[in-house]
Amino acid sequence: MRLFLGCYTDDAHPHGLFVLDLDPATGVMCVVDSLPVKGATYQALSPDGRLLVSGTMTGLASFRADGPRLEPVDALDLGGTVCHVSLSPDARTAFWANYLGGRCGSVALAADGRFGAVRAWQHEGDGPNKPRQDKAHCHQALPAPDGRGFYVVDLGLDRVVRYPDGLVIPTPPPGAGPRHLLFHPNGSLGFLLYELGNRLASFRIRPDGAFDFLDAKPTLPPGDTGRGYNGDLAAAIRFSPDGRRVVVSNRGENSLLAFDFDPATGSLDAGARTLLPGSWPRDFIFVSDTLALVTMERSGEVLSLRYDPATGSFEVLSALSGLFRPVALTRAPGPSNP
Repeated sequence: MRLFLGCYTDDAHPHGLFVLDLDPATGVMCVVDSLPVKGATYQALSPDGRLLVSGTMTGLASFRADGPRLEPVDALDLGGTVCHVSLSPDARTAFWANYLGGRCGSVALAADGRFGAVRAWQHEGDGPNKPRQDKAHCHQALPAPDGRGFYVVDLGLDRVVRYPDGLVIPTPPPGAGPRHLLFHPNGSLGFLLYELGNRLASFRIRPDGAFDFLDAKPTLPPGDTGRGYNGDLAAAIRFSPDGRRVVVSNRGENSLLAFDFDPATGSLDAGARTLLPGSWPRDFIFVSDTLALVTMERSGEVLSLRYDPATGSFEVLSALSGLFRPVALTRAPGPSNP
């Protein structure tokens, strides 16, 4: 099974993009290639698996991914680090978010991976939860389920904005710092993970594209409200392979927490909480019905985990260690082991 891993970089660790091979039977991983991409913080893969787009310290980079190695195609300077990138369903547009600069936008993408025309928007303002909300901080750019543009999550301003029409959606409560959205395949239900408030909210998408919030639950145990930037911070959000649960990662507590949800009402129920070895689970993905991987940014590992669909819990199988700040995972299309 082929995987792509994005990492931060520095002078001693100049390679930020890695190609991994995974044995799905054992969870054992090995590095088969690496590229000197600076700050490869997030990646998006075309549906056919032939084109990979990565965020970088200066913008975006594209690669052919249909061979045994990644082949660089193009690079685009967007004036700062892209912390999140996603692709339209037809892979002809890339959507991007710049956290430090509070900028976001879209860029045309040719079939061969070359970048075209760019549209960009600058967010302004701040929020009440200082210092994290000292200014605008765009944290995610995700295509809208109905195909009408894309949504941008701004942690600094406590809002989601849809582009290109500029629809502004408040994300209460103030200071909770929204991080990532997740849309249900039914096209009407969604989930929003708050990084600073350590909470998960469900919402219904209105016909006009705005959100009606339905339910919210904490991602931390009762009585634990987090301990600031170096304490507990919610990070990633994914559906379980069977679509029955939403799973989130908690940095600081170093955990994965599974939520059951009702697709009709949006009600949330916290279920199994799995504490992980290592530090700072930044991103995770499911690669089969019973296998998941998680990046432990501060301890420099990627863990392979056996997932139990009956309980929502995880068990560590193996670890790829000695990495420098691993942060993002993407799985190439291909057969999986159930």
